Amino acid sequence: MGDRVVVAGGYDYEPAWLRGGAGYSGTLVEVDGEIAVVELDEEITLDGSWQDFGDGSARALRTVSKAQGRWLALLQGWVGGKWSNPTGRLHVGLCSERPRPSAVPPGGGIGCWVESHASMKAAD
Repeated sequence: MGDRVVVAGGYDYEPAWLRGGAGYSGTLVEVDGEIAVVELDEEITLDGSWQDFGDGSARALRTVSKAQGRWLALLQGWVGGKWSNPTGRLHVGLCSERPRPSAVPPGGGIGCWVESHASMKAAD
């Protein structure tokens, strides 16, 4: 852990999770099974309409107009997906507090779901 990474890519439809940028830099702080946790270098705020899975839920708890936080929970998008460099097809949950991978039920999500096809690679 402690590796510097960039999380980017995906479809970036409206609302756009990348906000016109190339991606978000941060530090990989935990990998637990199919979920990785990244602490971003700075907090981000995304306006739009986002499904909120809270601290971990089988289905969205509500829809919010603002997703905000400095933590990303990255969930493998493919069954049997592996953590490698780069890693593709990641579901991204933006969290205001450090996410706990153990709180995510099988097939569920965590935080505000902001992208379904992101990728992560080591920072240059």
